[in-house]
Amino acid sequence: MRIRKIYLLYLLQLFFIGLLALVLLGYQMSSQKKDFFENEMFSPYVRGLQMSSGELSEEVHFGIPKVDDTDFMLYRYLSYGQSEIVRGIYGTKDVFDFGKHVSRGRFFTSKDYSDASPTAVLGSRAFENTSERNGKRYYVYDNTEYEVIGVFKERNDPLDRAVYLNLTYLDQTIDQRFGVYYIDAKSTSAVRKVEEQIRSDVRGAFTIFEIEYQSPLSHEMGRMDFTLYLFSSIAAFLCMLITTIFLISGQRYSLAVKKLCGMTQKELFFDSSRKNLLISGLSFLLLFASMKVLTHAVHLRILTECPLRFQHYLFTAVILFFIGILNSAYTTRLCHHMELSTILKGR
Repeated sequence: MRIRKIYLLYLLQLFFIGLLALVLLGYQMSSQKKDFFENEMFSPYVRGLQMSSGELSEEVHFGIPKVDDTDFMLYRYLSYGQSEIVRGIYGTKDVFDFGKHVSRGRFFTSKDYSDASPTAVLGSRAFENTSERNGKRYYVYDNTEYEVIGVFKERNDPLDRAVYLNLTYLDQTIDQRFGVYYIDAKSTSAVRKVEEQIRSDVRGAFTIFEIEYQSPLSHEMGRMDFTLYLFSSIAAFLCMLITTIFLISGQRYSLAVKKLCGMTQKELFFDSSRKNLLISGLSFLLLFASMKVLTHAVHLRILTECPLRFQHYLFTAVILFFIGILNSAYTTRLCHHMELSTILKGR
């Protein structure tokens, strides 16, 4: 009865470790899979350039790049906060269809950019920080008023905090010597083409460093994810270690009796492996059924948004079976090198 109980405990241990691994994998995939707006209005192809110049501010000017047959958006990073994400914006056209999400007014047009008018388009939450005068709403940035020409509809995502200022006007009012710009488009090749044009236009007037966009919130979440994975891995390892010690203790006695009856080391290994692999197989079947329930019946969000594929289950199965083989090999080797009397007395 004692051995049966430890086998049951071992099965449940393997099941929970496999479940933990798959749920954490689903969480990781879900956190990485963000649409355009959840990624704070950036596509996967966005590229950042940090530009600086040692020249006097009145001698430095960064112009909007002219790239034929390429549609792109150019942003200047200004500030990031809990209530506002402030950026300058320019686009050859509305590449990412911002205009479809405007509930009041309109989005920027090519005329706004060419006229370099002090205009702004705000998210619903950022709109609360505007003031009214003569029937118009104004947003103030760096002691400069920008007329609000459009407001995005409420979406409960980062677009609610967005503050987009006309970049062609903005760059005339703030220091041009230092700035962080982001190039975004529908393809990597388009982004690269714009970047090459920018480098050609500045002609050494600026020092340019490539940077990768990562929001402060994403950075903090990354640290939390790492802590979660580390704690979960340590806890799973300790639980598995304790269970395995008891399992090996029980199996060692059984193998010692069989060795005393004349079984070879190879036969002992296969006998132990048969039991351990059976337990691993049962734990995997239980795990597979549980994951299907969590995905299709419970609708666990992190699994429904990023369904686990065949290779994820295969990888988990390999791990579980590898643990079983490893335990069998260690137990058999331990039994082979120890005196049978010592093992049987320990019983």
